[in-house]
Amino acid sequence: MKMKKFTAMLMTAAMAVGTFSATAMASEDLSSFTIDPAQIPQEKLDTTLSVAVSVRGLENPYINTIKLGMDMFCEYLDSIGQKYEAQVLDSGGSNDEEINNMKQFSAKANGNAIAYADPNESAICTALVEAMAESGGYIGTAWNREDEDTVEDYNPNWVIHTSPDDFVNGKATATALFESMGGSGQVFVVEGLLGNTCANNRRAGFDAALEEYPDIEVVAEDTGNWNTTEALTLVETWLSQYPEVGGIWCANDNMATGAMQALDGAGLLGKVGVTGIDANTDIVEAIAAGNATATVSSNGYLQGGYTLAICYAAWAGLIDPEELPLEYREFATPATLVTAENVEEYKAEFVDASPEFDFSQIFWCKAD
Repeated sequence: MKMKKFTAMLMTAAMAVGTFSATAMASEDLSSFTIDPAQIPQEKLDTTLSVAVSVRGLENPYINTIKLGMDMFCEYLDSIGQKYEAQVLDSGGSNDEEINNMKQFSAKANGNAIAYADPNESAICTALVEAMAESGGYIGTAWNREDEDTVEDYNPNWVIHTSPDDFVNGKATATALFESMGGSGQVFVVEGLLGNTCANNRRAGFDAALEEYPDIEVVAEDTGNWNTTEALTLVETWLSQYPEVGGIWCANDNMATGAMQALDGAGLLGKVGVTGIDANTDIVEAIAAGNATATVSSNGYLQGGYTLAICYAAWAGLIDPEELPLEYREFATPATLVTAENVEEYKAEFVDASPEFDFSQIFWCKAD
């Protein structure tokens, strides 16, 4: 495995193998747990496992990296001789479609299924989990769920729920933007999908940063629904009203792309700071070119691939989710702030080269 300096994680030198009882192991031992293919029953290896990622559309570059993470994990399954079929459950941003996709996928697999799911909204997370639990399969969710829900509500089938710290990331990009503006000036705020957990938390992070910069003024704000075109339209309209704006904070990179397109059309590209989250290639390149200020890499490859790896270990009988400490079932995955200071290093690791992971080390995805 290529150990990425951007993940800010350390692995212990010694790797444990085989099955374990979580009640008999301390948390620090779980971090070093490694899948031993020799411990996987041959009956499991000979069973065709259904593998899926449930997402809202591969046209989003970040979401596409989640799918690529699944592909990388499937290469690992090939290497250990596991039979499988993989697919993308594309909801197109429809709650009903995402739920129906999961119901059909899990029922057809009859318990021999694992899935990564990014619920379109928090309100449907439970429905996705229930669909998998009813069939006996195993699911890991990311980003969105109701605050009162926990993986322990659906033992053992709801294996994990993960997310980068959206509050921290929203605050970090806002702080980078405000600093680039010298701590004063007008800003636009392009929010994500309303009712979406990560959108809400990123905005909360922005607001926390705003409190620390009293000379920053929000002059326009609205939701861009994660969409490039909607963000373009918003920023074009706002620029006609506030031509002296100094920065644009966007809740994801798709919308940051739209904001930059609007700035380009107004002859302001590179003169007004722009931030996003997701580390899409175009935004990373824009930072390198001086046309954007910051983004955050949530590492979709890692999120998709390792979520499936942990669910696979549960399906194969190598771990028992019910015996895992909650901190190994609900946790943050690593994220990296990308700015002009580290963009070339980041490009060398993630843009100009393909990331490499060892999916046998299933908890490597857990941030410290």
